[in-house]
Amino acid sequence: MARLTRTQIAAAKANDLSGLTAVIQETGRYVTRKAHQYAACEGGTNRALVDDLVQTGRVVVWESLKRCHDDAPEAFFSYIDTALHRAMSDLRRAEFRAGVSERAAKDFENALSRAGGDPLKAEKLAASEEMGDRRMSTEQAYAARISWQGPAWLDAVIGHDDEGNALTLGSDLRSALGLPEDLVEPRDVESHRRRVIREQVHSTLRLLSERQRYVVKASFGIPPVPCYRPGEDDEALAAHLGLTVVQVQQARTKGLSRFRTLYLAGAQQW
Repeated sequence: MARLTRTQIAAAKANDLSGLTAVIQETGRYVTRKAHQYAACEGGTNRALVDDLVQTGRVVVWESLKRCHDDAPEAFFSYIDTALHRAMSDLRRAEFRAGVSERAAKDFENALSRAGGDPLKAEKLAASEEMGDRRMSTEQAYAARISWQGPAWLDAVIGHDDEGNALTLGSDLRSALGLPEDLVEPRDVESHRRRVIREQVHSTLRLLSERQRYVVKASFGIPPVPCYRPGEDDEALAAHLGLTVVQVQQARTKGLSRFRTLYLAGAQQW
């Protein structure tokens, strides 16, 4: 679009064939690229939605010729970009929100932006006080996240088998849970994810020394060890273990450092 000239834009607005052709050619690639961006969901791209977004984008460009009163290429580009964002966002929400209101979908996208793009963090944030009067219930936040992720999220590739075939999140869950892939629900994924993380945490803790393991567990209240708040309860923890406060602090520092290294080396990435 940057190659469009003021003359070409003005000609297109006057229904001049050469001007219209130039605008269509220069905006076509941009519209298609934006359509792929807005049709992306966790696990892949909704190809059917791409086609709908492209058609919507072409209409936006046509309407922009009538509504944008500035023939400068930069101003015309800015106008189209804003109009495309509004139209494609609305179409995406209508496709993916699956019973979630438009307002809730927008609120979740706001939370998603604050959470740096992490949908699980966004779900927690959406139900927190940080959202102010737009705070959702936990059920609404959950529904909004599942809506945002779209129907293709189970197709996310998480690895390959010995023969080089792609392993998807759905196939992994089918094996782990003993369920057909079409019966796996979002809560199954989250439950499985939490179990994997819990197992990984306890497996890693077992690799620490007995002292480090107990102090690290105490720092987070990991059962069956009671919680001793770091810095505030160090004296009580030291008395309980028959150690000095310095020994407790050293065990915590070394234990957490070793835990972090071992956990990252063996953790399953989701």
